[in-house]
Amino acid sequence: MKLGNVIAQIPARGGSKRVPSKNMRYLLDKPLLGYAIEAALACSGLDDIYVNTDSDDLEELALSFGCKVYRRPPALGSDTASGDDFTIDFMNAKQPDTVLMVSPVCPLIESSDIQAALDAYDDSSADTLISCTETRMQTFCDGRAVNIDPNGPLAPTQINPSVFICNWAVTIWNVATFRRLYDKFGGGYCGEKRLLWPIEPWKSVKISVENDFIMAEKLLLAKQLASESHDAPRYWSSPNQSPAND
Repeated sequence: MKLGNVIAQIPARGGSKRVPSKNMRYLLDKPLLGYAIEAALACSGLDDIYVNTDSDDLEELALSFGCKVYRRPPALGSDTASGDDFTIDFMNAKQPDTVLMVSPVCPLIESSDIQAALDAYDDSSADTLISCTETRMQTFCDGRAVNIDPNGPLAPTQINPSVFICNWAVTIWNVATFRRLYDKFGGGYCGEKRLLWPIEPWKSVKISVENDFIMAEKLLLAKQLASESHDAPRYWSSPNQSPAND
């Protein structure tokens, strides 16, 4: 899919309720919104980047990180406004060929992930890329088996069909396709020709409730420790066993 002019949006609504003011809340050393802004600004494949918001405070925060701001209409900051609605509004206002969305509630995403998603999308025939996690773990939905046969022996996990769980940490749309689908049935988020793009599970942590802040903080701290450690892997062995030579 030809990229053309690529503009990124980082949607940040001011009226968060499950975790009040979560985009302005500090996660370790910076506000949550700052992680997405810094990752996007460090990506060379984007022609322009905007925080898409309805909030004066979030506008000021975005500007303090050196990011442009698109002020969506107040009606698109309500609880009932969908992602399809504020995205088509952004597309109509900016008129790009491609829109890339970086979710501000996925703070483990890095600029290298954004660039890798762009490269994968550009190399594909898809009109939509959706980041996800891939699992072969035994999965049920509404009590019904998804990727296993519960009426027989439990198969080894590695032979189960993959299940893809969308996290939307990075999403890319062809604007023409999105607009056509939105005009047809009011939604273009899932596109037509989809590329489900797996990311590392720990990077897919999405802050929706209070406990998610705790998990994200622990993962960020673990990431810092891992970057400082150069120890080789260690393995347990019996005290009565001679050291292995291989």
